[in-house]
Amino acid sequence: MKVSYPAFSASMAPVLIGIEKGYYAEEGLDIQMVNAGGGASTPSLIAGEVPYTTSAGSAISAIINGAPLKVIYTTEDRPGYELWAVPPDIKTVADIKGKTVGIQTRGDTNEIAMNLFLRSQGMPVNSVIYAAMGSEQNKLAAMQNGSVPLALIGASTAHQYQTSGGTGHLLVDLKKEVHMVYTGLATSDKELAQNRDRAKRFLRATIKGRIYWKMFKEETIQILGKYNHLSHDANELDYDDDYPALTADGTVSADIQQADTAVRAQIIGVNPPPTDKIYDYSVLQEVNRELQASGWQPQR
Repeated sequence: MKVSYPAFSASMAPVLIGIEKGYYAEEGLDIQMVNAGGGASTPSLIAGEVPYTTSAGSAISAIINGAPLKVIYTTEDRPGYELWAVPPDIKTVADIKGKTVGIQTRGDTNEIAMNLFLRSQGMPVNSVIYAAMGSEQNKLAAMQNGSVPLALIGASTAHQYQTSGGTGHLLVDLKKEVHMVYTGLATSDKELAQNRDRAKRFLRATIKGRIYWKMFKEETIQILGKYNHLSHDANELDYDDDYPALTADGTVSADIQQADTAVRAQIIGVNPPPTDKIYDYSVLQEVNRELQASGWQPQR
């Protein structure tokens, strides 16, 4: 079963743990990870090329535009991005006007988070120019060679940049400035209608991975390193950076859903749909109840 992902960051750990610890195999699922940013993975999800994407935040914009998709699990409620400036003369938020910002793909959570931040600063969303880099490593390379003055990157990429001799600086930590529905899982209405049992098995294995993630830091860091080949320090920084942003049970409140939907709809230029057209946590809630009742605990 194909599952798309934008990068092997700490927020992806529940799925990677599910693979490594055999939780998906126990559910009869053979997971194939497909690298694609949110702007690319959402069309693949709509077309039925992949049944699940971890770029749930990007899927929301498509749903607001009428795509028959649902967010079924939310990992975090804050974006895991930092806005880094390469030239020393970019010192304030006002200095970014008219500058190019490296993101992963157009329409993904990089762009949405940046738009939400700009709006919070009273700046129009077209204050900056977006350059789609395709991957975190491409953004890193662009910063290193100076081909972009600004980039939205994760904590582990920032660590790589600094340790490789990068002389740029952190301008804004978006995790402290923006609240939004961030990483998680999205699927199609068709998948939920025709393969609800598979959705439940997939979510059960993922939530087991999430529980392991929260209980075993060192083991999680080692699993991340196996997939992203980053240093222990970089992945530990990413883990510590993500942990405070985790949702309590894989859902976000109705208030956050409504606020997030309203802002995205305004950016897109459409009327916001009811949140029940965007979110369906029913399978997740069923899984959570059953795991809690069973007293399931992960083993190292």
